[in-house]
Amino acid sequence: MGATNQEKLQAIVQANSTDRQFIDEFLHFHLSVMQKLWSVDHLGDQIAEMQPPVIWEQIVQDDTSRVQKSADVKRFGLEANLHLDCFLMNAMAVLDTLAHEIRVLYSFQAAKQKPSNRPSKVYVGTVRNDMLKYHSSKHITKYLAGELAKPWFETFASYRHCTTHESLIGSNVHLDLSAITGDLRQALVPLPDDPRKRPFDYKQGRELKAYCDKTREDIKQMVSHCYYHIVKDIKVANFILPIP
Repeated sequence: MGATNQEKLQAIVQANSTDRQFIDEFLHFHLSVMQKLWSVDHLGDQIAEMQPPVIWEQIVQDDTSRVQKSADVKRFGLEANLHLDCFLMNAMAVLDTLAHEIRVLYSFQAAKQKPSNRPSKVYVGTVRNDMLKYHSSKHITKYLAGELAKPWFETFASYRHCTTHESLIGSNVHLDLSAITGDLRQALVPLPDDPRKRPFDYKQGRELKAYCDKTREDIKQMVSHCYYHIVKDIKVANFILPIP
């Protein structure tokens, strides 16, 4: 198996820079991106396996009793939102940490950039704007600007903002039960088209598990492609780091 784009970038940086402070700062964020991607995978797996807790009730009627099984819909809804909130926060953290990494790798205004000279608030959106301002011709700039303008990212950003700062969005739980046995066949948590509009609309047909599975692949693909384009920019710059 060949080296990943992440591994290629790390190898190139370590082979072409003798500035220990620069390398340490690069590795600080580079490895943090990988850890946060691992968190996204972990949370995505948990969401994929979620099932409603089972409630066993004893029903007494006409001097007879029986045990009835049902699903705890309320708890399932709350747990779904808990996992979704964590997933979205970690997924956005991947991109914001990547933004810090980009600020380390590219020179802004000065040929030598010390970590203390970087802005205190660095997010993927602010770095896109900085790259458009200072490095408009770079491969990473075109890719990053294009990816952040896509519908998937707009939806993702609005979901993350709402769950973090406003309200839960997975409150409309649907359970598919067998009419014969009462067994649970499927548990669905629809997600709204736009969490800023209430009452929610569900015309897009988004559902928690499928949405999170697709979004984590979008995030992982975006990170990999960013590293690919950064490597291209380093080669064009004749391996000068930070990239002028």
